[in-house]
Amino acid sequence: MIEPSAAAQLRRIARRRAARDRRRQRSRPLGPGRDTGISRLTWVALAASMLPGLAALVALLFTWMSVGQTNKDLQISEQGQITTRFNAAITNLGSASLDVRLGGIYALQRIMQDSSRDQSTVVSVLSAFVRRHAPVPDNGFKPAEDHRPPADVAAVVSVLGNRSADREVTQDGKPLYRVDLSSVDLRGLEREVGLTEGGTRRRSTFRFAFLTWADLRHAGLENFDLFDASLDNANMSDVNLQDTDLRKAHLGGANLTNARLGAADMTGAELVRANLHHAHLSRAEETNETSEADSSADLTRADLTGADLSAADLRGVVLIQADLTGADLRGADLTRADLSNADLSNADLTGAKMSGAQTAGAIFEGARGVPPHSRGSSP
Repeated sequence: MIEPSAAAQLRRIARRRAARDRRRQRSRPLGPGRDTGISRLTWVALAASMLPGLAALVALLFTWMSVGQTNKDLQISEQGQITTRFNAAITNLGSASLDVRLGGIYALQRIMQDSSRDQSTVVSVLSAFVRRHAPVPDNGFKPAEDHRPPADVAAVVSVLGNRSADREVTQDGKPLYRVDLSSVDLRGLEREVGLTEGGTRRRSTFRFAFLTWADLRHAGLENFDLFDASLDNANMSDVNLQDTDLRKAHLGGANLTNARLGAADMTGAELVRANLHHAHLSRAEETNETSEADSSADLTRADLTGADLSAADLRGVVLIQADLTGADLRGADLTRADLSNADLSNADLTGAKMSGAQTAGAIFEGARGVPPHSRGSSP
């Protein structure tokens, strides 16, 4: 028989073991194999609530993959269509029918509008078309009387001038490629291009273009963009270049006799040995005297070394820092022209009108025919 004190001790030990077992049971992680009935129901409910989200995620992933593949297929299809259109347009360019050729030209214009990556190819093809169909003959320039470019050639020039030229330059403003119309006959071009669909004059873009040895007599290039264009040795007599952007243009040896250059921006242009005999660089006769400065050409820092400016209308023209070394200015009208810091060394100013001309800082070393009051004057 167990003593009462021993029995009490055994009961205490049993209670401590029971309490320890309960603590161990509470500290065990819940899991599928150890959950109570309530815990298992919680897991089932949690899994059931996750199923719609998981299904939506799978559907979204599938949709994304489908859209990506669709876009890829669409791009391939579009490129195939452009290739087909391009081939058809090239075929039309070789047609004997003028109407069909015009259709091919405007089809290529649409391709340029729809696909920027194909613009350089289209520009190259259209430039080659003009060089082939309107070349300057090997034996020299043809007579200019009553001439105009063929309709398809004029259409090509219009399409080229209305293209998006901002696609053709790098971030630092360098050209990626150039329109090449060198040695082409574009006399009388003004009768074919220069108007927008609304009937207003639009600036045609030929910046950086090659137009060397081109025949542009009597052409209407008013308000054209010829920035940094190459026009060396081009025949441009009687051409209309009013309001044209000719900054940094290369016009060495070009024939600009009787050309109209009123309000043209020729800043930094290169006109070494260019012929500007009787050229009109002012539109004072077309405007009132108060607006003469706005209607005259700007030749700031232009290189006119050895240029022929005899009998030229240079009223109000800006020639600041221009190089006129050895230039022929006989009989030129330099009334109110700005010759500040210009170099007129060895220039011939015999008979030139220089009333009101600004000549502060101008160099006249070796110059001939300079009116005494014009040297170093600054009205």
